[in-house]
Amino acid sequence: MNQSGTRSGTGFSEEDSKLIDLPQVWTIFLMLVMILVQVLTVLGNITVLVVLRYSNVLNMIVNCPLLVSLSIADLLVAILVMPCALDAVNTGSWRCGKIWGKFNGFGNFLFCISSIIHLMVLSFDRYLAISRPLFYPFEMTTNRAIIICLAAWMYSALWAFLPLFGVSSYECFISYIGECQAEDWSKYGLNFVFAISVVSGTYGLALVAMVYVYWKIACVIRSQSQRIANTATSCNTSLSDTNNMKSSYRSSIAFTRKLSQHKGVITLLIVIVVYLICWSPFCFLLFYEIGSGEKVKGPAGTVVMLAGFANSCCNPMIYAIKYKNFRAEVMRLLPKKRLNLDNVYFDRKKKNVKLRTLENNVRNSGMDAKVSTLDLSSINKHYFS
Repeated sequence: MNQSGTRSGTGFSEEDSKLIDLPQVWTIFLMLVMILVQVLTVLGNITVLVVLRYSNVLNMIVNCPLLVSLSIADLLVAILVMPCALDAVNTGSWRCGKIWGKFNGFGNFLFCISSIIHLMVLSFDRYLAISRPLFYPFEMTTNRAIIICLAAWMYSALWAFLPLFGVSSYECFISYIGECQAEDWSKYGLNFVFAISVVSGTYGLALVAMVYVYWKIACVIRSQSQRIANTATSCNTSLSDTNNMKSSYRSSIAFTRKLSQHKGVITLLIVIVVYLICWSPFCFLLFYEIGSGEKVKGPAGTVVMLAGFANSCCNPMIYAIKYKNFRAEVMRLLPKKRLNLDNVYFDRKKKNVKLRTLENNVRNSGMDAKVSTLDLSSINKHYFS
């Protein structure tokens, strides 16, 4: 507890004890890691915004507003929240003043919660795109996506505003801003209810929704893969008199689809694992503090909060860079003389066109069986490539 009667987060007293007390080696290491995270977050999200702005191909994606809104939230974390947090880690105290301390706490709540909610919304968007591909363009229109984004920001702002009106305090959740006062962290009462609610209504809600939705997506992928395999088996039976070349080619196609299925499931697992690694330490520590009724002293609160910042660095790589069209547009915007990577991409595209042409020839020559579900390979091309 701050014995001077004022919070160290106000920045008025230089004699306050250090908020973060780390060995010099750990301070240097943590600073280097977080600077790297901040740089990658800024570059990654700016790249996403630039490509989505100037790419005619990606502008046709219906969930483009969701990706833009997510990138804005992550970019604001890196620009408005992380600089003073890095200074606090470096000096061990808050030096940005009382007003900016309130703004940093508000921004920390608003931008981080908004990023989490957008991850949850994107999981539902992806489920609709895969489970209802024919109706998806009519159900998730651009206007509806914008309305969903606004709702996500309003929901995040609701949690961010409450500490400004005396419901707990930002210092009780963000330790590098200042020390949490006893009256703001009582084991019972309104502040206790708020702490439970904010964790359950953000991290817990998003985690449960993402796990459930991605499990449903995995089930859809498995079901469609089985139907395709059954169709291929019936075709092989009816075309047993075809030559060995066609049979071998069909086997290679089936093997490629099997790899695509595993690739899609692995992508879903990566999304959940990255989310858990980045935000679980902060939430588990917060639940422990809620149960014990007091804040944990030391650098633990700051370290787990900085781990949450890393999620803003991972989101561009998970939700945008993995798209083939996105990578192609990045290569197109780069100087061709310095990076001659476009030719590699288009060579691969030509090979894929030849393979698809050969596949169509094989199908036209005898494989007339109709598949009632969407081809799994096309799903993975647009959502898991």
